[in-house]
Amino acid sequence: MKFSNDDLTIKSENYDNLENEAMDQDESDFILLKKFTSQKRVLLNVGGTRHEVMWRTLEKLPSSRLGRIRWAKSVAEISRLCDDISLAHNELYFDRHSSSFASILNFYRTGKLHLVEDMCILSFHEELAYWGVDECFLELCCHLRYHQRKDTVLEEIRKEEEMEGEKATEEKFSQCFPKFRKSLWDLMENPQSSTTARIIAFVSIFFIIISSVTLTLNTMPEFQIKTNSSNATSAPNRPNHALYTENPLFEAIEIVCIGWFSLEYLLRLFSSPNKVNFVKSPLNLIDLISILPYFVTLLLDNQKYDNFNNARRTLTLFRVLRILRIFKLARHSTGLKSLGYTLKRSKKELGLLMMFLSIAVLLFSSLAYFAEKEEVDTKFTSIPSTFWWALITMTTVGYGDMVPSTTPGKLVGAICCIWGVLVIALPIPIIVNNFTEFYKEQKRREKSLKYKEERIKARNGINQLIKITDEIKLETLIPLLGQDRAHIAHERI
Repeated sequence: MKFSNDDLTIKSENYDNLENEAMDQDESDFILLKKFTSQKRVLLNVGGTRHEVMWRTLEKLPSSRLGRIRWAKSVAEISRLCDDISLAHNELYFDRHSSSFASILNFYRTGKLHLVEDMCILSFHEELAYWGVDECFLELCCHLRYHQRKDTVLEEIRKEEEMEGEKATEEKFSQCFPKFRKSLWDLMENPQSSTTARIIAFVSIFFIIISSVTLTLNTMPEFQIKTNSSNATSAPNRPNHALYTENPLFEAIEIVCIGWFSLEYLLRLFSSPNKVNFVKSPLNLIDLISILPYFVTLLLDNQKYDNFNNARRTLTLFRVLRILRIFKLARHSTGLKSLGYTLKRSKKELGLLMMFLSIAVLLFSSLAYFAEKEEVDTKFTSIPSTFWWALITMTTVGYGDMVPSTTPGKLVGAICCIWGVLVIALPIPIIVNNFTEFYKEQKRREKSLKYKEERIKARNGINQLIKITDEIKLETLIPLLGQDRAHIAHERI
């Protein structure tokens, strides 16, 4: 394709015009910038609050946002660093938090950065990042508090996210009857989900208490029945070695309680979103252990054994395991959950306590044995047999079944008692602090979940109100404009 000389001349003139316009624009922009920065002071409007500051003050931090504005080479560059600019009034506008900016501006003026107390620590961190001020400039009086509060909030957010993740995992009902299982799971597992769920939780607590009280009362002779049956329990500490059997009323109550516990466990197992995690959960293991002894006892009672004494011991063991059902209350008690978490979190402290006790028991039992072994009819016959005395003395229980009689033995006993008080007291404050922290955190989580549910309900109510209002508007427009035109007008609104 060939161009004529006239075409080339026109294009050359156009290029010259564009270059002249660009030069004129750059020149006017330079004049405006020169005029803007030639003033000694500048107005900084932050969130509606005006601050008048000297330009030279902003030169102290050239890498910050205000420092880059001070050394900007064009008005366009300044416009990118602020939300609005008024060249006529020599004013820059920033749509940011005004209270935090007072502390940041004071840092430009004095070189000392302090924490804003009445502000969320994460918001203050975001403000520092926005203005390009590093948190390492914080003064010593605020540096530690800033990082402590920041770490605490981030830890709480992390725990909330973990809890939300666990809750989201629990709510994945992808198998058969997902809606029904979700409703059943909320009914059995989340008492806060509905009034019916709260009633079921109260019924469960009632059966736990009744079962524990029944198990306790059933061991009293006043409530047992004398019998000559071979299946009865022999009690050497009772008159004439009488044989006793369990009260039929208590047996009936036990059957009803076990029926409820079994039904509750099976329903929760059926509705659980993850069967493996459900079975491995400590609280669910306690539920299972509290149910199984009854059925094992029932099975063993119907069997015939050659060695009746061993079978009876086995039955007694499984009957003792029934008392574990009292730990089912941990499902409904924040305090019991906190206790379990405290023991789990304080493993190092408890291990340290056991180590101190073991060393001290070995030490003082050896000293007490060598101090008392020469005495007539002494109970300190060996170092292992003296372990009991040392442990009871260190824990300040003192049953009095083993007592040193010599002066060196009494001196060892006194030192052992004082040492035990000191050793036990060392890790206790840490364990108590762990319990208090977790208990407060659980209470805070419960309140947080409650407030979150209320917020969700409020938002749903607002959305429902907006929907009803829109429907009323549409119904009002239809008689006036017609069906099609009313829908178009409603969409525009």
